[in-house]
Amino acid sequence: IRNKLQGKVLIEMDKKHAALMEQVGSGILQAARAEERELDRQLANMENVDEDTFESLRQRRKLELQKKMRLEQDWRQLGHGNYMEMHDTKEFFLAAKKSSRVVVHFYRGVTPRCEIVDAHFAKLAHDHVETRFLKIDAEKSPFLVEKLGIIMLPTIILIKDGKTEHSIIGFDEFGGTDDFSTQDVAYVLSQHGLCNFEGDRSEEISNSNSVSGLNHMRMERIKSGEYDDFSDDDL
Repeated sequence: IRNKLQGKVLIEMDKKHAALMEQVGSGILQAARAEERELDRQLANMENVDEDTFESLRQRRKLELQKKMRLEQDWRQLGHGNYMEMHDTKEFFLAAKKSSRVVVHFYRGVTPRCEIVDAHFAKLAHDHVETRFLKIDAEKSPFLVEKLGIIMLPTIILIKDGKTEHSIIGFDEFGGTDDFSTQDVAYVLSQHGLCNFEGDRSEEISNSNSVSGLNHMRMERIKSGEYDDFSDDDL
């Protein structure tokens, strides 16, 4: 009966959900396929799976996929999925309030390490639609630089539910080296609740730090300021 039920689900998924799955972004699609493989594995390990039980599992999976698709559509309407530059202070504050998870790179165009951050964030924006990735030219945004207490570049501001959660200054949290991986960045962001990442990169980052040490002195200083959270007055 188990083989018969597994054959049935493959047929039903092909007929009922193929068109739906094609509309899903790459990250959500990969997650959905992983869930399917996990459920198939669980079914294969079950000795007795009746048709009612299987139908309940299939419906639950369908609802979960539909929920993820709606979430992704909402995120993309807010600008998620692309690494974008904010040119207007008000535009930035609105973006920070509309999205529950926002990662902002304050950069200077002639700084090589800012270009390294750009490369990683372009990949992460595509792969982690649940988070909005933005960049702001620090020299053109003195108000934000002062308000957020940015004194070195690159600085990455993590915003969660409209409030500044953490600041990543330089590359020390990524291993203190210029050749850290995009996975290292995703892992660090996930530790602050700013993106979904499964896996542990702490050992790799720790090993890099033990070799390279601190890199703060190699960053560019801009100006001092007072760290603060956002308020409705900023709008």
